[in-house]
Amino acid sequence: MSAPPDPHDGDPAPGSAPMRAAIVSVFFCGLCLSLVAFAVFDVQTGLSALLGGILATLNLYVFARVGQAFMERQGNTAPWGVVAILKLLLLFGGVWFVLKSGTVSALGLACGYAALPLGVTIASLFGPRMPDADPPGKSVPSKSARRGGDVIQGPRAGDDDSDPES
Repeated sequence: MSAPPDPHDGDPAPGSAPMRAAIVSVFFCGLCLSLVAFAVFDVQTGLSALLGGILATLNLYVFARVGQAFMERQGNTAPWGVVAILKLLLLFGGVWFVLKSGTVSALGLACGYAALPLGVTIASLFGPRMPDADPPGKSVPSKSARRGGDVIQGPRAGDDDSDPES
């Protein structure tokens, strides 16, 4: 008997539906924030916010891929550790480089990068949920749940403390 096929094989978006929703939400929050920066400030600030939103989306995407590789433990995870370190170095180095060059506004870049916490929050509040591991009617209660005793009040009346399992 073989495992059921993964519906996300060949899908470029990593991980589960909530993670994909978070990536999409961060992207659209970055677009919205850059449109606000275009409208309220100037073109340079708007483009800087757009760059910040793209950086935030790419950062979350690579984070999701690295996390997925570590959680699935398929093959050697050492290359993904190198990818995680490179991601961090490229993020810090890239931001330092574009800010040092003076081509982007620091306020605009920070405004666009704010799409990361904003998008993740929106996706976690309004996006899809992770499926429950055990459906409500199918779980087996633990020994303490079967006994129904309370730690502070002791066992309920009628509970037998002489449990043959212990």
